[in-house]
Amino acid sequence: MIRAAAGCSKNLSGCFIRVGSKRTFAAPAAKANAAGAVKVDKSFVEEDAEKLATHVCINAYVQGEEPGPKILPDSEYPKWLFELDLSPPKSLEDLDPEKDGWAYWRALRKRQLEQNRRIAKLKTRFLHLQDSPSMRKTSK
Repeated sequence: MIRAAAGCSKNLSGCFIRVGSKRTFAAPAAKANAAGAVKVDKSFVEEDAEKLATHVCINAYVQGEEPGPKILPDSEYPKWLFELDLSPPKSLEDLDPEKDGWAYWRALRKRQLEQNRRIAKLKTRFLHLQDSPSMRKTSK
């Protein structure tokens, strides 16, 4: 099907011509077969206890050593690795601005942003009530 743009002369010079109605910007979605599409589970959980105890099983899709890198003895790793603080972050109530410094101010700012988001959400949720007669302040 060939269509010329509206308002063009008979010789169609300088006019936009559209050929067909085919989408060219994206491929159409794949349709399921009649029996129903079977989704392949690509996740894999290693169950070999010996392999889990001796190797780091991090990414099954990386090309290289089959079982992955071996776990080395603790003496082979840097000392600072075992001194890392892996405890969960303290709540704002447990932090002190003098002692904890930037962690306190960061937690305070995070809480303020969360509170502002909640207030904005309530404002949009109850927008219809803001101009109602029962919500207006009466001056006497």
